[in-house]
Amino acid sequence: MAEGRETDAVAERPVELAYRPTVGELASALRVRARSTGAARFKRGALVWTMAVTIVGALLSAAGSGRRDTPWPLYAGVVVFVAFMTAVPWLQARALHRLAERQGDICGTVDNTGVRLTTVYSSVSHNWHLYSRYVETPELFVLLSADKSAVGFAVLPKRAVTDPEEVDRLRAVLDRRLVRADDAEAPGSPRSRGRAFGRGAGSVGLLLLGLLLFFFAFAAVQHAVHPDRFPGIQNNTAPISAVMLGLGALAVAGAWWLVRRMSAMRIVTAVLAALVLLAGCAALYRVGPMLHCWGSDRIARGPEGSYVCYDF
Repeated sequence: MAEGRETDAVAERPVELAYRPTVGELASALRVRARSTGAARFKRGALVWTMAVTIVGALLSAAGSGRRDTPWPLYAGVVVFVAFMTAVPWLQARALHRLAERQGDICGTVDNTGVRLTTVYSSVSHNWHLYSRYVETPELFVLLSADKSAVGFAVLPKRAVTDPEEVDRLRAVLDRRLVRADDAEAPGSPRSRGRAFGRGAGSVGLLLLGLLLFFFAFAAVQHAVHPDRFPGIQNNTAPISAVMLGLGALAVAGAWWLVRRMSAMRIVTAVLAALVLLAGCAALYRVGPMLHCWGSDRIARGPEGSYVCYDF
């Protein structure tokens, strides 16, 4: 019985912390919070699509006949904007770190009642009702508030404890009072099923997009391939066709990436992707002999089957 009371006393003893947060830890916590909120995931997806559309526009402009009028300053501005938005967590972390530096070293305790943090100039106590879940990274425990945007969060570095065993005790306290964010993503949970359905639908959509791009790449060089049907010098659409082939290949790769961790969908997607890529190979077979005329405005096919480049 004495041994049982000693074990209970150890379990009830607060976990003591002493640390000064770094920019890297704050940036990592902000990224963790972003991955746990729908609004941040939407913003990240919007940035990815903005960058993708910009790249497509730049490639098509560079490959078209009016490439000398390509609005490169506009594309450069979009790239700078996306880079700035990507760096926002690091900039926010820098601002938070400057505030934390004025507070000095942080000492705190974590137990079944909550989290208490003290500095030279301030003292704050958080009841567990303020937080609903937490995320563990190799270096941190990040506590997130219950609201959808996770406006409130707390960063507890693992290095803040003196004994590695205290990390296990801290994790045990968090498991008793909060829900691990990973549990919400566990297989079979409603959120996991919803995300699996979304990934599957997105994968199918990307495969269809890849097939459509391959078809357009095939059709773009139709005139040049059949001089008997369309005699004379034709517009050089081979560069645009090549860009479509590249984008189609990226779409197929993206379709597989979305379901790479879903065993059943991964196999189905691999089979469908192989069929789609066969269509891409057929288009590449047509476009390949024309690519040496990449910088030319016009192209014509000779009687022996080779292509002649023209610049006007």
